[in-house]
Amino acid sequence: MKPEEISAEACEKIDIDSELVQKHLKVLEEMVGIDSRSFGVNEFKGDRTVPTDMKEILDCAKGYLKRIGLSRVLINDSNNKHKFPILMAETHVSDEKPTLLFYAHLDKQPYMDNGKFEKWGGIPPTQLIWNDDRSRAYGRGAADDLSGVVSIGMAIDAVMQTVGVSAGSTADLSPLPCNIKVIFETEEESGSHSLIEQIKENKEFFSNVDCVVITDVVNPAQGVPGLTTSLRGIIQIELTVVGKSKNTPIDEQTALYKLLSTLVREDHSLAIKEISDSDQSVTDDERKGYSRVPTSVAALRETAGVLKETRLTVPEEIPDILIAQLRTSFANVRPGHRISGSVILGTAGARVTFPGNHDSVKLGQQVEIILKEKNPFNLNLKVDVVAGTPVSLDIILQSASKDPHSGVNGGPVPIPEIQLARMIDYLVSFDGTLHPDLENFKSENSVSVQSLYIDQELQPRLFDEPSAKALIEVRLAPGNQDDSAVKKLRKYLEENVLPEFELSIKEDKGASPWITGISHPVFPLILESLEKGFGQKACLYGCGGTIPFVEKLMQALGNVQPLCLGAYDPDAKMHEPGESLSIPDLLGCTRSIIHLIFKIDKAYPQS
Repeated sequence: MKPEEISAEACEKIDIDSELVQKHLKVLEEMVGIDSRSFGVNEFKGDRTVPTDMKEILDCAKGYLKRIGLSRVLINDSNNKHKFPILMAETHVSDEKPTLLFYAHLDKQPYMDNGKFEKWGGIPPTQLIWNDDRSRAYGRGAADDLSGVVSIGMAIDAVMQTVGVSAGSTADLSPLPCNIKVIFETEEESGSHSLIEQIKENKEFFSNVDCVVITDVVNPAQGVPGLTTSLRGIIQIELTVVGKSKNTPIDEQTALYKLLSTLVREDHSLAIKEISDSDQSVTDDERKGYSRVPTSVAALRETAGVLKETRLTVPEEIPDILIAQLRTSFANVRPGHRISGSVILGTAGARVTFPGNHDSVKLGQQVEIILKEKNPFNLNLKVDVVAGTPVSLDIILQSASKDPHSGVNGGPVPIPEIQLARMIDYLVSFDGTLHPDLENFKSENSVSVQSLYIDQELQPRLFDEPSAKALIEVRLAPGNQDDSAVKKLRKYLEENVLPEFELSIKEDKGASPWITGISHPVFPLILESLEKGFGQKACLYGCGGTIPFVEKLMQALGNVQPLCLGAYDPDAKMHEPGESLSIPDLLGCTRSIIHLIFKIDKAYPQS
């Protein structure tokens, strides 16, 4: 049989009702049931206080790959040096055949909910559930990135069954068209900090790799394949503002908001010129390519959960939105006392207390009139009176009906926390004086400002910890480097904080952006494979999110072609409550991998 015929036979096994697919979906269910959060635990009373050691999910994945038939499967131990080990597996056929390395990760995002899991519909996120027509499965990690784990496993299983290689078999391996290697990581969601070191510890395993298939990106639409050729990087810092004395004219939270307000310009573009000027320009051909991505403005808004009234920060044209999401650096801010993953919080709030005896209704009405002048993106604005003497007002902003992924959706979506900061800056001067239209409500003492936790029902509450703290995240477009960008961010903050205050800055490890050319012969092959696998023409795409593994692996392996494929769709909510997996995308990605395996020797001829 010709390779194309064998490939087609293997793909026939990838049907939702087939025994093979059902077997692998059982593994998906088992893995969703394992808590493998690599950060952000202690989310509610009774939750674990430290991340798992990943042993349970690693053992599950190890057994999975052994049952499929991979010859050698091991967990990197390094004498327990690493908290988050990698899993490696391989089947070596011949030195004369090309070697494909497959990557996915086993760790997951936080649940981002209370102990009752109300945002998950009252169902624990470790329980895989299905919609009525079984086209979508819900659970934490189902999409990001257990879909990648299962699509890799299912494709290899189908290939081995079709060519007659089974688990524990001593049969001839020569019908396999290539050598197969697999790496499953357990630290991707928390930054892949030990990845390069673990790769260096296993140089022999990672030698002689020709191509890397990475199944951890999103497709442009359900059932529509995209080949990701660029990723944004990320830098993150935890920032605390502290007064140098007790006699500062404004309080620490107000000083923090005034500093945060400087992060963006009036149009919400990044104001840190040293970073934004490093963004690699988008060519005319690239812009034309973005215009052909099979999506719509309505779909892009819906994916981000943007409220109907909210204006985007860029023109509402597909190329402008995608360029803002994929190729533009932007700033995101979250309250420092709120546990969350890599999301844009759709809501933000602050409590402002005015000393003295004032008419609370009139004061609230006047504040709302003033703040409407500073609401260029038409966020949902509420000003509620919560106390009469002294008057306390809750200022609440909402841009979206959910908390969209900051990488996938960030750029064209206005950030409520930053817009709130600009409102507070507009309301209260650096010396404590109020906006001129509040002259009738002035007092000898300054107003006090407190950050609020605002849930999606717009219910506010004060944080238990009163310090002025924020998490600042900058997604870096290609053209930047994380090491230099974090220095630029620090410098900018230190130059713009008010002189009566000082900063405590705690850096988190970041990741550089990545972009690749497509001149190597393997790229036309994967585009052809994607079209066959999904039954839809594939497009060149990008991901506004960050996958530290990609840049780090390219550093470690050198001249290896990376192929970033999507096993899930934009509705996956991969970093939000209610994460789900599109089964058409899972199966399409699996079939695409099968087609690639059987034609890979065209890009890497046998020696």
